Amino acid sequence: MPLQKLPRLAEIALAGTEDVEVTLDFTRSVGKRPMIKGHIRGNIVLECQRCMQPVTIALDAPLQVALTTFESDERPEQEGLEAWLIEDERLFIQDFVEDEILLALPLVAKHEQCEPLRKLIEALPSDEPVTESEQVDDVAASAKKNPFAVLKDWKKTE
Repeated sequence: MPLQKLPRLAEIALAGTEDVEVTLDFTRSVGKRPMIKGHIRGNIVLECQRCMQPVTIALDAPLQVALTTFESDERPEQEGLEAWLIEDERLFIQDFVEDEILLALPLVAKHEQCEPLRKLIEALPSDEPVTESEQVDDVAASAKKNPFAVLKDWKKTE
């Protein structure tokens, strides 16, 4: 399936993303429910959320869903199948495939190992880490200053 026909995926995919290979088999379950079995394969290039460089996600997702409606009392989960709710008894295959691809992608795209674009702790003034004794000295110095010392001077003037 060409990437241009999947607008939500095309919005997040970077250059270099290939067309996705999709195989679907429309059949019925053991309980006679309509279902779709298939497989989605392809390479999706996304932006690594750690280093902001392109990362290729190898997509190899089997799918097996039972179609059901809101009005149906039957529960496909009883047969161990994932339910796919359809409205108006119509299913738009393009939207279905795009939803399955988006669900199969990782929540956060990232390389296995890469350096973050920015340091995680930017509050430190230098590259040297603050030692524990320096932190204790800072806390002790701030504790010694009495924030109400100014009020003491006001009382003397009256």
